[in-house]
Amino acid sequence: MSLLFSIVTLNYYNPTVDTNLYKKAYFLSRRGLNELDQILIPFVENKFLDLKIQDKSSFLSLLENEDVDLLEWILYGKTVPKQYLDILNKIVSNNK
Repeated sequence: MSLLFSIVTLNYYNPTVDTNLYKKAYFLSRRGLNELDQILIPFVENKFLDLKIQDKSSFLSLLENEDVDLLEWILYGKTVPKQYLDILNKIVSNNK
């Protein structure tokens, strides 16, 4: 059911910018670290397509950081760089 929903919603047969960004975000969210995967993948699946283009860009930029930094910012409340503060708040609120 989920796969069918994805195909219909994202229209893989006629790619758009949003479709390509979604696929990139989904791929980059699969970190191989279970804690991050359980936070980032549901965010992409549930919220990514509804984000403004600036937030999508910020999210993709965030994913360029090291796993350790992402863990510290998301799970342990370490000081977050200003450019990621808004998107990290959205990720954390989605995880509640």
